Amino acid sequence: MYSRRRFIQISGMLGATFLLSGCDLFKGTAPASSSSQPVQEVQVALKEWQIIPANISVKAGKVRFIVQNAGTMSHGLEVESQMPSVPFGEEIQPFPAGQTRTLEVELAPGQYQYYCQVSGHKDLGMKGNLLVQP
Repeated sequence: MYSRRRFIQISGMLGATFLLSGCDLFKGTAPASSSSQPVQEVQVALKEWQIIPANISVKAGKVRFIVQNAGTMSHGLEVESQMPSVPFGEEIQPFPAGQTRTLEVELAPGQYQYYCQVSGHKDLGMKGNLLVQP
């Protein structure tokens, strides 16, 4: 008796879940899927007075920057749009040498710049160009 009642409870929960998850189908749209667009990964190394690579090209969409501080002092990474019509700016706050951080962003096509936002580091060469293609 206990297992039959448990079976009915589980069946009811699964049925309700199925109905609720299918609600978007009745509206004429497919349910949202987090895997519908792959995330592009870009490896970036921060060292004193350089960012490697200095030029990056990706397709528009989700991009995950995996940023390693390979230097001897704190560095960070800021990505900003170079297009007045597409305001964009995201960053990883400065973090200690030897550590890694990630930044996941949604990028529209166009020109961007990335750089270390620690005072003076950009002027010393810690910058790069990012081309986002359609």
